[in-house]
Amino acid sequence: MDRVVTTPRPDWQSRLEEIGFPFHTDADGTLYWDESAYWRFSLAEIETLEDAAEEVYRLCEQAVGHVVANRLYDAVGLPPEAAPAVEASWAGRDDRDMALYARFDFAWDGTGGPPKMLELNAETPTSLYESAVAQWCWLQDRFPEADQFNSLEEALVARWERRRDACPTLAAGQEAVHFACLMPHPEDEATIAYLQTLALKAGLTTKAIPIQSIRYHDATGGFLDESGQPIRHLMKLYPWDWMVHEQAGRELVAAAAAGRIRVIEPAWKMVMASKGLLALLWHLFPGHPNLLPAFLDRSRFAAGSTVVAKPLLGREGSNISIATLDGAGQPAGAPLAETAGPYDEAGWVYQSYAPLAESGGNHAVLGVWMAGGQACGLGIREDRSLITGNSSRFVPHLFLSGAQ
Repeated sequence: MDRVVTTPRPDWQSRLEEIGFPFHTDADGTLYWDESAYWRFSLAEIETLEDAAEEVYRLCEQAVGHVVANRLYDAVGLPPEAAPAVEASWAGRDDRDMALYARFDFAWDGTGGPPKMLELNAETPTSLYESAVAQWCWLQDRFPEADQFNSLEEALVARWERRRDACPTLAAGQEAVHFACLMPHPEDEATIAYLQTLALKAGLTTKAIPIQSIRYHDATGGFLDESGQPIRHLMKLYPWDWMVHEQAGRELVAAAAAGRIRVIEPAWKMVMASKGLLALLWHLFPGHPNLLPAFLDRSRFAAGSTVVAKPLLGREGSNISIATLDGAGQPAGAPLAETAGPYDEAGWVYQSYAPLAESGGNHAVLGVWMAGGQACGLGIREDRSLITGNSSRFVPHLFLSGAQ
């Protein structure tokens, strides 16, 4: 794999806006979408990423089962109130509470060993539309002879079809799937709209609503949208672990546990979304070639180790620090990199540092998309920093089918 500097399309902003991707540039004028370069892979490299993601996803599912069977919720930063919903949805994970999607972040430069899992964005993964649509349109405009690791759309439609088939009332059009996120929020609304489009392709009845408009109905213990329509199936772009700390959210968590509402992503994804899963994976599968050493106690690392500290329930690169540890497991000197943020109350996990692919001072994290347990796409984020965050640039990719 290598990073190729290239010339952006002269009309790239209007091309992106034509396909419903207006958030290509941040409010301060810095680029979020960056097509001044792309990453080029061989088919063998793409297959390596695909295999790694599917292998580690299988391990993650086993780890969730281990947490549920042994009630290890504290180890992943979840309060006891979350347990009934997690356990009920885990029991129904093969049909009505099946997962829709997720995104791994891997560190890998194509050499020096296998891809290393950095984390799994299991519940509200970002950069979906740019991975599935924007970079595909870029490829068709610039390199139609090449290919791209990108079957996201087909895979997600298939997941919606499976959910439709598992729920007779959805299949018969007697119930709708409500799609909710905080509104106004252009990026989240675009993501919700895209997922809604794919559900429509699968033959589902859908409705988009602000998540703030959902009302609890005392008489039934269920939920109503702003027009009074009952909500039985809810696709939410809003984290479960936020809901368990909110009054209205706790009512929804309880309703999910009782089966009065079906939520996508299901409640068992709370476990998979916690970064505490990293330490659990290393405990269950020590030495696995796609995993990095990770512990809840950083004194477990040898002196001189470079370690990444992550909040258990953090998001978008907030509250991350990278430091070299002394003999007592404490940072020796100033961090190599760190970010601010609001996530510091649920505890921390410490993961061995793995360098990202780097070219010209640009550090790239490889985001492999999953639909259920199937790897189905790749999105790449770049930053000049060692830490990938919410403002890191999205850079497209391609691969050449004949290149090994």
